Amino acid sequence: MRFLTTLSAVATAATLSLMSQVQAEEWRLGHVLPPSHPTNLALEKAAAQVLEKTDGRVDIKVFPSGQIGGAKEILTGMTLGTHQMAFDGAGILSQWTPSMGVFEAPFLAKDFAHVERMFASEQGRKIVEELRADHDFRMLDIWYYGTRHLTNNLGPVNSVADMADMKVRVPEVALSLSFMKALGATPTPMAFSELYLGLQTGVVDGQENPLPTIDAAKFYEVQEHLALTGHLVQFVAPIVSEMAWNSLSEEDQAILIEAFSEVGDAYNQSIVDVEADLVATLKDKGMKVTEPDRAEMAAAMAPVYAEFEDVWGAGVFDAMAAVE
Repeated sequence: MRFLTTLSAVATAATLSLMSQVQAEEWRLGHVLPPSHPTNLALEKAAAQVLEKTDGRVDIKVFPSGQIGGAKEILTGMTLGTHQMAFDGAGILSQWTPSMGVFEAPFLAKDFAHVERMFASEQGRKIVEELRADHDFRMLDIWYYGTRHLTNNLGPVNSVADMADMKVRVPEVALSLSFMKALGATPTPMAFSELYLGLQTGVVDGQENPLPTIDAAKFYEVQEHLALTGHLVQFVAPIVSEMAWNSLSEEDQAILIEAFSEVGDAYNQSIVDVEADLVATLKDKGMKVTEPDRAEMAAAMAPVYAEFEDVWGAGVFDAMAAVE
């Protein structure tokens, strides 16, 4: 995807011609996903392309599993110059630029293509530029992380009424708590590492995650029902510090954008394909699947959108919602 290409000339250092003569130092790209995760493999592929096409001038070393810090530590390290790149999504980025949190609004996006269009919109570009201008975080692209759905052990979910008093595990995030309350459920913050046992013992009745996570974590062993709510389409982004970016020639900047875009496009399609196959796979593993009324659920979010308008900024949600 190339919606950010137009930003590539912004804030380029005046000394680029001199900097291009200096051998680039090794770059550190940190993230929290495991080494075997498809995302990590895609990042390593992009890094290899950059190394080859820049003739070794840009050597990006990928550090998975939080090896060089958690998500917040990695981004903080970019501001200090100890890290050059990160890979994360709207949730963590909203801690620096609150308007980025609008992309975590439930039922805002229809699918990942819709997320891409929102980023390409005037308001989307404004949010991306705000992140860069205020915090020196430059997003090279957005990649598809997955679409979150609901599972539970109480019964099939076809409407909001079916979620009454359901104890649903959520991350300890204000928006996630408000989201579940609006649907009549009882949000229960819990660490992901504790979730399988929590579902197994009935501490919580359900949870929400993308299909690949539901399958990989074997939640089908402790959850009977899967509701294809599609309530949140999530992205993750390769991010480079402005300090590191400005150390490159325009030629090498273009190579970075092209590599992460090309690898990202292929990766995005692979996740779409995996998700399409997983519905049948989870059915075969015993889960009973329903397709709830998403319009009804989205309507129940109106108070939540109003509640977070002060956080995201006046008119930001409406501008994103207007993108077709």
